Amino acid sequence: MEANKTQVTEFVLTGLTDRPGLQVPLFLVFLVIYLTTMVGNLGLIFLIRKDPHLHTPMYLLLGSLAFADACSSSSVTPRMLVNILDKSQMISLCLIPVSSLPS
Repeated sequence: MEANKTQVTEFVLTGLTDRPGLQVPLFLVFLVIYLTTMVGNLGLIFLIRKDPHLHTPMYLLLGSLAFADACSSSSVTPRMLVNILDKSQMISLCLIPVSSLPS
């Protein structure tokens, strides 16, 4: 017998502030930080790949870390930026059923 289950499809993300006057400045500050992070990480990756003298294990590790940072920043920050300006503050939750995962 299966018990009662509630399926959550979205959740509320509380913001940094509820004051509308601070939402645009916060958006701009976090946008500048995000763009600086992306330019720095992608620039580092480009320089390491471009210069053959930087093809040593230390720089390959730094390139891998820059790539991981760029990927994690790109998965979290854009949604946060949208949420700063969005009034609903709702985020959908994408669940993959366990039965559809490869074994």
